[in-house]
This record gives sequence, structure tokens and C-alpha cells, in this order.
Amino acid sequence: MRFEDIVFVYHLRDERQIAWHGRRHAHREGEYELHYFISGEGSFRNGSGTWTIRPGSLHMTPPGSVHQILATNLRKPITYFAVLFSASGDQELFGLLDRAVDAMARPVDIGTSHRFFFADLLERSSSGHADLVEASRHSFLSFLYGLVAGAPSSYGAPENSHVEKAIAIMQASIEDNLDLDSLSGRLGVSREHLVRVFAQRMRMPPMRYYSRLKIEAARAMLSSTNLGIGTISEKLGYENQFGFSRAFKNVVGFSPTEYRARCLQKADFAHS
Repeated sequence: MRFEDIVFVYHLRDERQIAWHGRRHAHREGEYELHYFISGEGSFRNGSGTWTIRPGSLHMTPPGSVHQILATNLRKPITYFAVLFSASGDQELFGLLDRAVDAMARPVDIGTSHRFFFADLLERSSSGHADLVEASRHSFLSFLYGLVAGAPSSYGAPENSHVEKAIAIMQASIEDNLDLDSLSGRLGVSREHLVRVFAQRMRMPPMRYYSRLKIEAARAMLSSTNLGIGTISEKLGYENQFGFSRAFKNVVGFSPTEYRARCLQKADFAHS
């Protein structure tokens, strides 16, 4: 199995982005694609079906199947991950994918808390480090096996309802400044309860998760828009560009300028 491309699109509303990500297309023999929608409103045409985009929905597109994202409400722009991967020459994987296509004839709701699974997948697969790339492959295959088995861990557990609601509020507030008091107040729970259940489910405190969401959005803006770093910093609610750059480097390992340069280099290589 080989990753052909993994992309993260934050707030699909720029005309150039819509023209590219919203085009009707199909992939070659042996190439499959997963779309994981996190937020926004629109539709996803996948083969003979058209599905309303719902936060947390996962869609499988087999080779040769025409698909298209329809961004119909720019006031609620779509945010999503797409994973394009090749199974050529791997008979065991073809068997797994045949079952996955059958199991995902309709989109599967896995909740929005898996966004960091896909973010880590993107980060590791593009790291250039052979061991991390191999780890990303194994992690993704494990994820596919869980989907086919119909028993992926912790999906839809009732005790996670506050966590899912908290994540939804954070996602809608990425360009604002949300604090723990206001978040727990909107959920009607104590700060202590929210921190405890959130850390149990997501393995990090809620405000660190919120900071990661901002960095995740920054990565998408740096890789797919021409917005200046100062503008991105301001849009995401940072007090100044220095604080944004420091927070970005702490998570990603590169400054925003270095990260954008790496993305441009990768795009040039892919189109050469």
C-alpha cells in the first residue's frame, strides 16, 4: 500500500480551491480515496449516489468512480481530509478493500474526534523518515481493518457526548478565542469534569486540543492559500505573529515560513 496524496482543506470557500477540490473526477485502477468531512455544509457525489455532508462522515471511493464535492453554503464552508492511496500489487489489501467498499456503500459516521488521526497520518507520511512513513501505513491499515470489522474503538460511546460537543464548539471557534470557562459553561458542566473526560477520550486537555486545531488550520492556510503569515496569525486569534510562529513551530517542528516553503517544494515535485 502506498499513499499517493493526503490533503487537509480548511474552510473550502476560495474560488480557486472550490474549482480544484470541487471538480468531477475519478482515480486510476488500483487507487482508492477516503474523504473524512469535519464541518461545513454541502454535498458529496460519489458514484451513483449523492450524500449530504455531515460532520464526522467517512466516504470511500473505489477506482474509476466519479466523485465531486459540492460546496453549496459558503457561510458554512467545508473542512475535510482526503486520503488517496494505491493498492496495486497487494492481493491481501485488495481483499480488504473489496470488503471496505461493500461496508461503506453508504457513508460511515465515525465522529469528528478522529481529525488528529488523519492529521498525524499526513504529518508522518510526508515526514521523509522511512520509519515514520511505514508507521503511518500500518496505522492506516489498522484503521481500515477496524472499519471493516464494524467495531472501531470508542465510536459513538455515550460517555463521549460532552467531548464530541466540546470538539464541535472548538471547531466552530477556530478563528475566535475560546477559554475553558466559556467552553464548560456552554456545555453545562464543570471545568474539572470537562478536563477529566476530555483527557480520557483524547489523551490531552481541551485547551491543548483547541490550540492544535488552530495550528491544523494554519497548516492548511499555509499550504493552500497565499495569505500572509501575519494575516493567518490575525485570523486565528493570536495576539501577534511572534506568538503564532512560536506555537506553530512547537507543534510542527518548522516555522510557518519553512513549512510553506516545504509545501511549495512538494507541490513543484509532484507536478514536475
